[in-house]
Amino acid sequence: MKLRKFIAVFLAGIAVQAAIYLYLDQVLFAPTSDFQIGGTNQQEAMGEGTEPNGRSFYSYDKRFMATIVDDRVTIYEAGKKSDPQRINLHGRKVSFFEWLPDRNLAIFATYGRDRKTGKYGVYIAQYNPIYPDRELDTPIEDAPVDSKITDVAYSTATNVVYMKLQVGENKYRIYRTDANYDTRRIHVQAENIGRIAVFYDSDTFFYDNLRTGVVYMFNGATSSWREISPSGNFRLVGIDGQEIYIAEMNHDDKVVAAYRGRLRVGFKKIATYKTPEDFSKITLNSMHEASEKSDKMEKK
Repeated sequence: MKLRKFIAVFLAGIAVQAAIYLYLDQVLFAPTSDFQIGGTNQQEAMGEGTEPNGRSFYSYDKRFMATIVDDRVTIYEAGKKSDPQRINLHGRKVSFFEWLPDRNLAIFATYGRDRKTGKYGVYIAQYNPIYPDRELDTPIEDAPVDSKITDVAYSTATNVVYMKLQVGENKYRIYRTDANYDTRRIHVQAENIGRIAVFYDSDTFFYDNLRTGVVYMFNGATSSWREISPSGNFRLVGIDGQEIYIAEMNHDDKVVAAYRGRLRVGFKKIATYKTPEDFSKITLNSMHEASEKSDKMEKK
């Protein structure tokens, strides 16, 4: 009898949790039009270089949801759907949007001509819906006309932001800003840049050169840099904590192997693909799975 009662209570708890989640998703946060739902990792959820128009993004605790349509960003709060916050973009469009994974703070980039002045501009912005009057909007002073930010890497512990600015076809620049709003271009050893990443707890930035297949590290405190990938053709997959994941590419630009590494330690192969994979299918989640399998094989 006690076992039956325990099972009944357990199942009832699951049902209540499912009902609460469904209520949040379908009632409190139901958008007024048909939006796609973005994840907390904008790059993996949307695909590199894809603009977030017509999409919705939940904050990490689902207290807030942002919807992006054309030149308008609307923030909804759970329980207050009838009173949304609307961010004035002054006629510009959004090229990047992401909620931080540990707090209710949105990072987004805009570009275009100002409605009033007609001047072209590119901006990186922070928006805290709890304190909407503290919106921070930082211009990229020397951004060329028709350029836009396509990716952002944010160090949550140091408040350093790195931005990937597209200035032409397969041509990018890297910019950096910090808590003091010191925004400057970082001169790097690549023009056709793939993915970018930064350590969450230090001003240590990573990027890859798609032309040469080299992955680099840049130290923002000393402005020093070095190659970190092994000999061969590699692309940066991403960073998780202090772990660095990279993919080895063949001549057809397909992934043939995956590596996990750390600074001052080096890289270890964690997976070999018998059938080469498209790089778009290689995510941090797939790297975690490959890493776990590799560690289990070593213990046998």
